[in-house]
Amino acid sequence: MLTPIKENNTRVSALLSGGVDFIAPVPPTDLERIRRDKNADLVTMSGTRIILFHMNQDRVEAFKNPKVREAIAYAINQEGIAAKIMKGFATPAAQMSPEGYQGHNESLATRFDVEKAQQLMKEAGYEDGFTISMMAPNNRYVNDDKIAQAVAAMLARINIKVDLKTLPKAQYWPEYDARAADMMMIGWHADTEDSANFYEFLTFCPDAHSGSGQYNAGNYCNPEIDELVNKANVETDLDKRTAMLKEVEQRLYDDAAFVPLHWQDLAWASKKNVKIEPILNVMNFPYLGDLVVE
Repeated sequence: MLTPIKENNTRVSALLSGGVDFIAPVPPTDLERIRRDKNADLVTMSGTRIILFHMNQDRVEAFKNPKVREAIAYAINQEGIAAKIMKGFATPAAQMSPEGYQGHNESLATRFDVEKAQQLMKEAGYEDGFTISMMAPNNRYVNDDKIAQAVAAMLARINIKVDLKTLPKAQYWPEYDARAADMMMIGWHADTEDSANFYEFLTFCPDAHSGSGQYNAGNYCNPEIDELVNKANVETDLDKRTAMLKEVEQRLYDDAAFVPLHWQDLAWASKKNVKIEPILNVMNFPYLGDLVVE
């Protein structure tokens, strides 16, 4: 029997009191609580859902300037967010493709440097900054509202004043579809477990007819990158395709097409008698193979 338990604390308490046999997900704040319990087992692993912000170039003229976008990339401290807000339960990201995906480019690193960010804003003619609106959900991703608050505070250091609004997911998605704010948060797991899925939905030039760029709330558009992805999708030589997708990540990075934050880590917990290892995938739900209950 499956029992929906929305509240994190209630879900964890139900496991530790013996009321349920298995829970997913486990909130980062309760990882140690479960580890300390002699009657429970915890499994964690790095996930593949990227959390990011889009910068809407149709709403904010400054976002059309690559130096401004790059300045924002340098202003964001992904390592700090992962360590403090996510309690170490996230993998800082500089790209969309997680490790293990064909497009994962190991040469790309997070680039937190406030002085560099301030210099780029000056070079772009925006030293005095500007004001933007930002929206994020507050119950869709792990600590989503706290992450948005942190990003807003970081942008203040380069004189970008943020009017932040967070909403429950039921109210957020219509706002997202309407591109109702200048910067908007989204999390994405590639349903195909392939890098191209990220680009096709999140960075392709928006096209209502084909559905390309359906969730590209930044209205970013680089036809050359899109064409490279399309070529990769019909390339049967694995090494050549990998090289193409890595180049896509490099070009998106150089263009500061979006603001990557982290990949959410994953956690599941069970009573001792439910053998939940090994977990066989990195999707949101655990594939257990044969479920063993002792």
